Amino acid sequence: MKPNDQFSFVKNNLISQDSTNLIRLYLPILGFHATSIYQYFLAFWDNGKSSYTFGHILNHLNLGMNALQKSLEMLSAMQLVELYHTENHFQVYLQPTLASGEFLSNPVYRRLLEKKIGEAAVEALLPSHPSGEKQDVKLSEIFQVEDAKVEPQSKQNHFDLDYFKQLMARENLRFENEKEDLLVLFAISEQQNWTWYETYLLAKETAVGHVISTKRMKQKLNQKPAASGFSNAEQTIIREAKSRSAMQFLAEIKKTKHATITRGERQCLQELANLGLLDEAINVILLLTFNKVDSANLNEKYALKVANDFSYQEVTSAEEAVLRIRERNQQPSKKANQTATSKSNVPDWSNPDYKNETSAEKQAELEEQKRKLLAKLDQGGD
Repeated sequence: MKPNDQFSFVKNNLISQDSTNLIRLYLPILGFHATSIYQYFLAFWDNGKSSYTFGHILNHLNLGMNALQKSLEMLSAMQLVELYHTENHFQVYLQPTLASGEFLSNPVYRRLLEKKIGEAAVEALLPSHPSGEKQDVKLSEIFQVEDAKVEPQSKQNHFDLDYFKQLMARENLRFENEKEDLLVLFAISEQQNWTWYETYLLAKETAVGHVISTKRMKQKLNQKPAASGFSNAEQTIIREAKSRSAMQFLAEIKKTKHATITRGERQCLQELANLGLLDEAINVILLLTFNKVDSANLNEKYALKVANDFSYQEVTSAEEAVLRIRERNQQPSKKANQTATSKSNVPDWSNPDYKNETSAEKQAELEEQKRKLLAKLDQGGD
């Protein structure tokens, strides 16, 4: 879009000007620039008779091009203006503002307004409910239309929070911060073009301790296609990491060591999940940590250290986690000479460059190590 690009209005698209709700409800969210542009369109609407340049808007409202583009995006997002583009020409299709009741019944719009003017101010804008019994008169009775059924339609296809909450209650899920989480859930639903139910399924899958985690939802959506070139041992690690929840994975490792999960380990898993890491990445961290220290208990400090790195590096899958560990193992050691590499924190058999140059006794030891750390996991899942 450039200042000399032309636009015209869609024919027969005259809408009523509701300055009251525009100022009371939309202005705090849109800001003065976007609101002024919407009012400009209403004032200059000519039923599509003429074409204008965007420079006309810039000159009339004393705006810059960046402000104009950003404002048009906001108006489009709030469903007040639709732009249709063909080559260097745009058509402007206007939408009316919502009535206050419909606007404030939209949980996303209401939350956006609360963030701007506060909850108390929004409460003061809520329309009161009429008292008494409603007098219903059917359309078919007045106009003699058979089987007439007219239902009020909303131009808003917003996120259906009521149904979402009903399923949450059924599964004992809860929000960590409902008002903030709602905006993220709506954004995910809109960006993925999902229904509220599809969004719920992802929220349920990535929940942490029955609490919806929008961080983990976004991590799941940001997963990249699986990489290739993994060794057989690495493929085993990835497969096991993806097949179980973090709690199940830890329980099976502890079972091979004839130990039980401690309260501190449960808290550690919670902290790893709160960083936004998915269970499959956490499981790789668990295996790495137990391989580093031969103990029946999780080295929580080390696990959190690795998790912080993974969170910073935006590791979203078991494949990425294994690649990061491989990179760690291939980094030169500061204490060794320049040709030496750092000691691996995972078994040698998980290194894709590992060459079997060991004696039969050493090979037997490696096989035993592999059997303890992976084979028994399958036995524990039976």
